[in-house]
Amino acid sequence: MSNPVLNSDKLNFWRQMDPEGGAGFLKKLIAIYLSSAPEFEMQIENAIAAADSDALVKAAHTFKSSAANIGADLLADICRQLEDYGDKNHVSKAAKLLAKMKTESGRVTAALEELLENG
Repeated sequence: MSNPVLNSDKLNFWRQMDPEGGAGFLKKLIAIYLSSAPEFEMQIENAIAAADSDALVKAAHTFKSSAANIGADLLADICRQLEDYGDKNHVSKAAKLLAKMKTESGRVTAALEELLENG
């Protein structure tokens, strides 16, 4: 069963990386993502609120990488856009993407939690 929120090819790649042939490595990766995502969101929100382009670039870049690692392609793309807006000092444009990022992040979190529960 594939979930459009997550790239199943990326998830399968991590499953195959598990030396024991299970999903232990993937579960650890998901747990790391789930524990760090709220902090990344807060850093992005705070950077936008403070109109801090440098902080926005750093936080969006980190969240982008984390999202891409677990196959959250749309979320990674939103973070790439946020990073780009920070690079160009367009924090007001980034603010317009904040709600979209939070919505997609919530969808990713729900999909990952379901994956952990159902294996």
